[in-house]
Amino acid sequence: MLTVAFTGFVVGLLVGLTGMGGGLLMTPLLILLYGFSPTMAVGTDLIYAAVTKAVGSFQHFRQKTVDWGIVRRLAAGSIPGGILGVLVIQGLKRFTSLKIDEMLGHFLGLTFIAVAVFMLFKMIGKTSLQSVVMGKIPLGPVGFLGGLLVGLTSVGSGTLFMAILLSSTSLAAAKLVGTDVVHAFFLTLTAGALHASLGHVDLAFVTWLLMGSIPGILVGGRLTLKVPDRVLRVGIIIVLFVTGIKMV
Repeated sequence: MLTVAFTGFVVGLLVGLTGMGGGLLMTPLLILLYGFSPTMAVGTDLIYAAVTKAVGSFQHFRQKTVDWGIVRRLAAGSIPGGILGVLVIQGLKRFTSLKIDEMLGHFLGLTFIAVAVFMLFKMIGKTSLQSVVMGKIPLGPVGFLGGLLVGLTSVGSGTLFMAILLSSTSLAAAKLVGTDVVHAFFLTLTAGALHASLGHVDLAFVTWLLMGSIPGILVGGRLTLKVPDRVLRVGIIIVLFVTGIKMV
């Protein structure tokens, strides 16, 4: 189990360094390194994310850097979307003969490839949030689609909704981060709890991951000024792309 804690530390370190969501990193690791089925990987990652987001949410609540109106508007769409995503997986498992874990694995792979390509184009300046989303977008309907993706894949509770907030609000930086973190907590907790009720979460594994990831996030935050962000992001893009190809 020390290996699991070390995995948590590495993911936490990268999250602390880059600010990227752990779902992009943790889910493929659970599948490729530890042999989790895609369904178990998604559920376990969501509970892991909910606990880590809870710590950040408490801090932002104390700092009063949360726009609760925007959290409510986003959650009104994203939480039903997240619940639907989980129920879609369960419904397909129960009422069809489809190989759901195989299908979900392929979908996850395509998601990782799409994220890697988007990150690459954004890094080389070929795209921006403004060019992808023109003008302000309705938080409820877009939140629903984002929540659906999170319920299905566990990916995007932080990074995807940060993109939504950037393109549709004019929040100050501190409130932007705080609002994103608090909303992500409610979304991952809801979807993760539903996954757990269906037996899709390894709670012992989550505990060991957290033992490593919390110190990792703290160390990563301290190293942000010493390690080039571009180098880290290139590494993550490569890992996501290769993982996506393998899973597809």
